[in-house]
Amino acid sequence: MKSIKEVLRAKRDGHPLSSEEIRSFIHSTVSGEASSAQVAAFLMACCTRGLDSAETSALTLSMAESGETLIGSGSLRPRIDKHSTGGVGDKVSLLLAPLAVACGLDVPMISGRGLGHTGGTLDKLESVDGLSTALSLDEMRSMIATHHVFMAGQTPKLVPADRILYALRDATGTVESTGLITASILSKKIAEGLDGLVMDMKVGSAAFLNTMQQAEELAHSMKLVCAQIGLPVTFVFTRMDRPLGRSVGNWVEMVEAEAALAGVVERDLAEVTTELVARMLMLVNEGLSHLEARKRVLEEWRSGRPHVIFHEMIRRQGGDWSASMQRYAALPRLEITAPQDGFVDVIPGRELALIISDAGAGRAREDDLIDHSVGIVLHRSPGERVVKGEPLATVHASSHEACKGLAGKLSDMVKTTTAPVSREPSMILRVW
Repeated sequence: MKSIKEVLRAKRDGHPLSSEEIRSFIHSTVSGEASSAQVAAFLMACCTRGLDSAETSALTLSMAESGETLIGSGSLRPRIDKHSTGGVGDKVSLLLAPLAVACGLDVPMISGRGLGHTGGTLDKLESVDGLSTALSLDEMRSMIATHHVFMAGQTPKLVPADRILYALRDATGTVESTGLITASILSKKIAEGLDGLVMDMKVGSAAFLNTMQQAEELAHSMKLVCAQIGLPVTFVFTRMDRPLGRSVGNWVEMVEAEAALAGVVERDLAEVTTELVARMLMLVNEGLSHLEARKRVLEEWRSGRPHVIFHEMIRRQGGDWSASMQRYAALPRLEITAPQDGFVDVIPGRELALIISDAGAGRAREDDLIDHSVGIVLHRSPGERVVKGEPLATVHASSHEACKGLAGKLSDMVKTTTAPVSREPSMILRVW
């Protein structure tokens, strides 16, 4: 077996690494035998030289097996998860998990925090008073076996290799490597013991993947690896140019998700969520048509069961919804009104998210503290007609000064126009 230095030289010089070499290096990474400098050198070599599908598969499996897993623990239900590549106002997971459980699936959802201009599911959940996303593996196993769902963060024992590599990727400028992204996402999904995975590939100016070419490149890499490791996967490419739904921010997105499960939901959010859950069902039932799967999801949604499952999950993980509603209701808010009659103009999602993030809703580094109260609720969608003085948006923050500052920036962004604005016919671009 090659030494760590020999492995690094081989990859540096463009030679493909064997499965055994990659497995040995990941073991050395987790055990501490490989130094941070050596791990950083490995990441840079992978980024500059690339990883072929065999190397990516080996890296994915080695990372998945670097710690404990949830494989073999749970109920007899099919276990399916969804992963999003990230977008503005993307609170789909909060709706999707209860809906999928109501449809008969187990959903072990290990989520991440927001970084950059996109929010994280963990940050949204933790805006609820008392709610814990720091579940132990035993708690995860118990919840999935008994209640069929949890929403939590990655534990130190679950895919520890990814925790080490992920932190160094940002510091070393190797985030954009398709092979490393593939291994990072899929290693955690394999450790969940899934029977299938649905990928929400966000595409557009407000997404990490700005173009369809970028999204397809990542999807192709993941598809090859999933085929080699035997994980059924479906890719749904969805629009991400403007905020999804009406809210952007941590607590305001929780409120929108809860209301959506109760039946008050925006068309775009409903479309994406319904499509993703339908595709989850189709993964475990080959005879189920797309039309039948969508019909079942909508029937369960209308039944009210997902709304109940949502609140049970919140309580089970220590959250107090009523106390949270009362606390946030007492905080300042400020309306932005239409300056003239006309139509709501297109809202630039990325720019909107960056302003809200800078106001405290997001973080530049993973260890930054955030203000869960900061957010914006949009009262009109692009293309809707408005009358001068009608509210366009409401700004939320923890102080009046913060509200004024954020409202001032947003007033220049949330605008009206005299010309009608066309709306996209569908949020779904294509499905693989």
